[in-house]
Amino acid sequence: MKKLLTIILIFTTWFATAQNPGENINVTHYEIHLNNIDFTNHTLDAVTTVTLTTTSAVNSIELELKALTVSDVTSNDASVSGFAQNGDVLTINLATALSANTTASFTISYGGSTFNDGWGGILWSGNYICNMGVGFTEVPHNLGKAWFPCVDNFTDKATYDVFVTVPTETTAVCGGNLISNTDNGDGTHTVHYAVNQEIATYHISFVAGDYVEWTDTYQGMNGDIPVNVYVKPAQINKVEGTFVHVKDIASYFENAYGPYPFNRIGYSITSVGCMEHVDNIGITSGVLTGNTDEESYVAHEMSHMWFGNKVTCARAEEMWLNEGFAQFCGMSYQEAIYDEETYLDDMIAVMNTSVISYDISEGWLALNNVPQDKTYGNTVYKKGATVVHTLRNYLGKELFNEAMRYYLNKHAYQSVTSEDLRDAITEYTGIDMTGFFDTYVFTCGEPHYVIDNVNVTPNGNSFDVEVFTSQTHRHSDHIGNGVILELDFMDQNWNIVTDTIHWDGRNGHTVKTIDFEPIAVFCNYKKTCLDARTDRNSVIKNTGDNITTSYFRTNTLNITDSTFLRIENHWVGPDYSLNANQSELTFSTKRYYSIFRDDKGQADINGVFEYTKTYDNDIIHTANDSTILLYRENALTPWRSIPYSFEGNWKIGELTVDNLLSGDYTFAVIDKSTLGLEEVPADAKRLIVTPNPAVDYVKISTCNDNSEICIINSLGQTVNTFSVKEKEIMIPVTDYKSGVYYINLLDDKKNLISTEKLVKR
Repeated sequence: MKKLLTIILIFTTWFATAQNPGENINVTHYEIHLNNIDFTNHTLDAVTTVTLTTTSAVNSIELELKALTVSDVTSNDASVSGFAQNGDVLTINLATALSANTTASFTISYGGSTFNDGWGGILWSGNYICNMGVGFTEVPHNLGKAWFPCVDNFTDKATYDVFVTVPTETTAVCGGNLISNTDNGDGTHTVHYAVNQEIATYHISFVAGDYVEWTDTYQGMNGDIPVNVYVKPAQINKVEGTFVHVKDIASYFENAYGPYPFNRIGYSITSVGCMEHVDNIGITSGVLTGNTDEESYVAHEMSHMWFGNKVTCARAEEMWLNEGFAQFCGMSYQEAIYDEETYLDDMIAVMNTSVISYDISEGWLALNNVPQDKTYGNTVYKKGATVVHTLRNYLGKELFNEAMRYYLNKHAYQSVTSEDLRDAITEYTGIDMTGFFDTYVFTCGEPHYVIDNVNVTPNGNSFDVEVFTSQTHRHSDHIGNGVILELDFMDQNWNIVTDTIHWDGRNGHTVKTIDFEPIAVFCNYKKTCLDARTDRNSVIKNTGDNITTSYFRTNTLNITDSTFLRIENHWVGPDYSLNANQSELTFSTKRYYSIFRDDKGQADINGVFEYTKTYDNDIIHTANDSTILLYRENALTPWRSIPYSFEGNWKIGELTVDNLLSGDYTFAVIDKSTLGLEEVPADAKRLIVTPNPAVDYVKISTCNDNSEICIINSLGQTVNTFSVKEKEIMIPVTDYKSGVYYINLLDDKKNLISTEKLVKR
């Protein structure tokens, strides 16, 4: 029993003192000496002194070192009783415990063959060597440990002195300022660089090889900043053209986010890719085009000096705080160098691709909790960028920049979480950012906003436009608060006037007074926010000019003047609550379309809606599933059948609508084995409207004498309805406002039989 108690006590003591790397210590400084770089055998001999402060009493110190072998550990401040390496963990055992708040330095000698995961770690290429601070396949990704013993995470930041000894003819460059370059008198020289800002281990760097330098000076907010680009001799002629805007980019970022936070604007060529090392950014040879084709990489990596290096994500799962912001900056800089349209074209393309593919290909991920095997995927980079774009529009550009400066200064040279960013913006602006972050950061998928109904009332020389909105969320039941949505009012000349609506919860309502009667009201027309929708606005002027978007295209058979067409692909299922009794239909849960069309003159435009079992597998399962197309004028009307022609089979096909109407379209499925139905055939023309254009009256001729006529304006609002008792009916239109109307013929079950457009002069 006594022996057992002794074993328990020994085990308990060991367990209490065993640590994870970095636990109970705070490293404040690294002094790294790369004394022998063997370019032939790809080995290093090095010594690193780690200075740390204990945060509680410790009997051992644990650091990380990968692949390299430790030969000795000494200290003038602590009694080292021995050391051991177990995988990537270096344990330094102490004969006497160090009490809390004790500062001590440990000098570690080590060397051997280096580690590389195919991208990150130590790269050898002929007589060139460099480090890449992270590895894509490594989990965790940090690879400071590939060349010096360290606490290799995002939160333990330190200052650095780096000494690199290489042959006299070889150039060595590190992060920080060059302190000295010493000729050793033996055919070697030693460079000494120092970084006085506290940075993470993956941000410190070195390169060595046959490099030549291109230099310039940027006049920064706080003084002159050296610009250094190190490339291979054969590449030097391409540097000036590639970096022609480097100082303009720096100026843009300083004006937006504050003074440049480090020592140099430095870039060094690598063999594999780009990496945001402090003062010594790695760039791949592919960026050196001699022109500005790959300039976005120059901007992206420089922006990391603010987003990622000055302020760092606390864990890999929130890498969007680094890479999402940098991806945004790698596009938004174009506003200053070129124009806003160039930036918006790039951002809209990324937004559309993000909605269509990233969630589907990488899984439905919340930005603040991306699995580490997807840290460097499109969700983090490109979806993250679209959320930053949305955030800037949510706050307004000027307030956004001010809030970012506050956030970056508050957390300077520290690590942060998404909550820290949220709270910093809230503190600075006084705007509660909880709703925004809950919707865009902490919930997977995207919100989906729609205009359900619009009422227009004259008000003197102006018009009161009452707008009703609602929201859902793709792949989530989340309903957000603090919504700020852009509303866009279109006049008869297709000009847009923009305002916003603010609301909490599922539904929103506002009344805006504008100085014209809108022919349409849209939301998010200028793509100010990421939502579960892709759209395209086009003006068709010529026969044969066709528009193609995801799973939809037009055929322009004839046009006399021009047609404005807005096509919205909603990547959520439609609301079909008004069709609750149609249990024989299975509605799409993934998508529907909204079309707005305004003609100047006459136009014959068809719409082709494409379905595929691969994407529409929520409703298409077997050969018994017959896909049909449904239509509604707006969200206040039920879905009903519409004439179309069919081509294809149950797995893939096209449904073509003649005379494409304004309104919503969606797919549904009927089980043919249950109902004995076939695909809906093309329908003959059953409605004739004359004269057209009309001034005083129209005559409507139809082959059905037991139906209903419904007249819809261009906003999707019902103007009038008439029961059809005879095959011809005269309808006065004198009191109708000039514009475009749609004459819909409905059967006794309210299904749409035929439609004709009416122009009222």
